[in-house]
Amino acid sequence: MKGRHIFFTITALCLPFVLLMNAIILIFTPAYLVHEYKRPDFPPDPYGFTLEERIEYGTESVNYITDFSQKYHDNYLAELKMKDGSPLYNERETSHMYDVRVVFRNARGVMSILIVFIIVTILLVSRKPETLPGFLKSLICGASLTLALIVMVGIGILTGFDAFFDAFHHLFFTGDSWLFWETDSLIRLFPEPLWVHGFTLAAVLTAIFATGILLISIIFSGKISRKKTPSEIRKNAGKR
Repeated sequence: MKGRHIFFTITALCLPFVLLMNAIILIFTPAYLVHEYKRPDFPPDPYGFTLEERIEYGTESVNYITDFSQKYHDNYLAELKMKDGSPLYNERETSHMYDVRVVFRNARGVMSILIVFIIVTILLVSRKPETLPGFLKSLICGASLTLALIVMVGIGILTGFDAFFDAFHHLFFTGDSWLFWETDSLIRLFPEPLWVHGFTLAAVLTAIFATGILLISIIFSGKISRKKTPSEIRKNAGKR
């Protein structure tokens, strides 16, 4: 019984991270960059990158972080050149992008482990149907926790995105390694509006995931609570 509760508690606590990471993976793609770059209100690069160059360089940068194939080796961005032959990124920028790559890889690895854990928990529950109410309760708690955290994130984005963005970077990166000049390629390719829209979309998508799990879990919990157990049926029959 105690071990079962531990499994359910871990499921509830890890659900927010799993849902958020899935949202980030779905959003953080070259397709999202193209969508953002083509928005009518998206700021143009004041230092000369064309739309086509932004798409090309931005796509390669995102792939470097999310694609761990042999093409995108650790030094790939340091070797990436602009049309005039000059390096796209300086040493400080490539160092930060490598840090982002490591953080993303580790986060995705943790997410994969947690997904396996949840799948194992589901398999264990399927073998012992009497544990289903407890598992559904853990999903309800996890989804509710996710929605509460998303509300906090939403407040942070709406009331002061700069402070929220700074806190986010201080959480994962040391010192001021993530600060750059407005003339640096990273800022020109990934200006603030892109991050505002990205964080907002990730929050909304995570909230949709959590709401779906919450509603489904509540519905099934209600159905189970309305069903009489064999002992209850025998007890009622004995009263007649």
